[in-house]
Parts: sequence; C-alpha cells; structure tokens
Amino acid sequence: MVIVWGTTNAGKVDEVPGGMFHVITQFGHVYYIPLIPTGSFVVFEKTADGGFRGAAIPISFKSILAGWIRGGSIVAIIGSVVAIPIMLSDARNAPSAWIPLLIGIVAIAALILSYKLKFFTEASYERAKELAQHAGLSDMGLIMLEVSYGRMTAEQADAELARREEQAAAQNAQAQNTQAPITAQLAE
Repeated sequence: MVIVWGTTNAGKVDEVPGGMFHVITQFGHVYYIPLIPTGSFVVFEKTADGGFRGAAIPISFKSILAGWIRGGSIVAIIGSVVAIPIMLSDARNAPSAWIPLLIGIVAIAALILSYKLKFFTEASYERAKELAQHAGLSDMGLIMLEVSYGRMTAEQADAELARREEQAAAQNAQAQNTQAPITAQLAE
C-alpha cells in the first residue's frame, strides 16, 4: 500500500482586493488532506515551479481553520458517497441512509461557504495592514494597499510617492552634508 504524505499549502484566506497578496498555511498532509500546520505565509505571487514568492508571518488560525474545513469536507463528501450505496444495498440499514446523506449535504455546504464567505476570502483593511507590516512591504506597497481599499486615489498615491521621494532625497543630501566635514577633519 502506498501512503502519500508530505507538505502542502492550503487554507487560502485574507485576499487583498486586486490580488495584491493572500495568506496560506503550509501543512503536513496525508493523501493531500491538510493535518498538521507548520507555518503561515503571505503570498505575493505563485512561481512556475509550484512554489510562491512571499514572507513568513505568525501562524494564521483563520487559514488553519479554512484548510481543515476544506480538507475535512472533502473527506466527509467522499465518505458519504461511499456509505450511501452501501447502506441502501442492505435492507436493514436502508432507513438509516439519510445520516450519511445529511453529513454529505452539510459537508458540501461547509466547503462552498469556506470559499464564498468574506470572513475567509477577504482581508479587512486592518488585517491587510497588519499582514503588510509582517511581510515588510515597502512604502510603495503600503500606498498600493491604500489604493486597493479605496482610501487613496491613484493621483493621490502618485503625489504621496513623489513627496516621499523628495523627502528621502532631502534627508540623503542632509546626511551627506553632515558627513563631509567629518571626512575633511579625518584627512587633516
């Protein structure tokens, strides 16, 4: 008997509008059913080799819950599909066939809801900012986040970026001016 086990990424949650990033959790799996969470990540993009470009974040309990609900729902659906015909084939168990049917219906509903409910799928503005800080997003990334949530227009974002660049250039020039006398003194 072959046992398929290893690590897999599951529990995609907290997507930022515009596809800027989302959260996943890496799980130890058996037959691709997520079991043991080993770490959560902010994913900026998927790579061609099946990996992703992102950053580690503190464990995301929402992502773990989503991974377990989705994996458990699939197991329950498969179990129901197998159990119903078996129970119906035996006249003594046929009246109880509604139990696996009900379990299958609840599992299908849970699976669909885990992909459709905003609680799982979309990050709130506050959560997105928290994730951006954990991931170490640049000033430009933080401004893009503001635009994604409609808190800033594209024009305002461009103006803010220009202002920050001017401010950084001024600070850079000031730092060079204060270092120049020290260098001259050391040379004497």
